[in-house]
Amino acid sequence: MSEAGSFGAGLAWTSLNYGASLKYNFTKSHTGQIIVGSVNYGFSYADQSSFSITGRYSYNLDTNDIGFASFHPYLYGQVGYWTLKYDLGYLGSYNLNSIAAGIGGGTEWSFNDFIQGLAFSIELGYTYVSFDGVASIGGFNGGGGIHYYF
Repeated sequence: MSEAGSFGAGLAWTSLNYGASLKYNFTKSHTGQIIVGSVNYGFSYADQSSFSITGRYSYNLDTNDIGFASFHPYLYGQVGYWTLKYDLGYLGSYNLNSIAAGIGGGTEWSFNDFIQGLAFSIELGYTYVSFDGVASIGGFNGGGGIHYYF
C-alpha cells in the first residue's frame, strides 16, 4: 500500500462527501488521490442531485508493522468542486456550486494474513464549503476508505 508506483482503486468517504477513489503513490512518502462522487448535503427534498470531484495530496509517514497488520499514518490537503441541485416545487429550484478545501490526517492499514493488496483507512479532518454564499457546511469530520492496490 505504500510502495512507490503502486496504484489503488476503491471507495472513500467523509461525513461531507463520498465516491469512487483512485490513488497513486508517486514515492513512498507522496500520494495523489482523486475522489469522484456525491456530496452529502443533508437536504431531504425531492428531485435532488449532487456531484463532487476532489483532489488530494497525502504525505505518508513511516510504515509500521504490529505483527498482524501494517499501517502508515498520513497527513492530507484537499481541494474540490462540489455542486448541488434540488427542486423545491413551487418555491423554485436551486443549483449551488462551491470550491471546497480541507486538511486532515489518518491511518491506512492492511492485515498481514488477509487479502494481499487490500487496505483500509480511517481519518479525521476539517473541510470548508460555501455554496455561492447561500449555505455553508463544513467543520470537523471523520471518514474512511477501502482500496485495492495493484
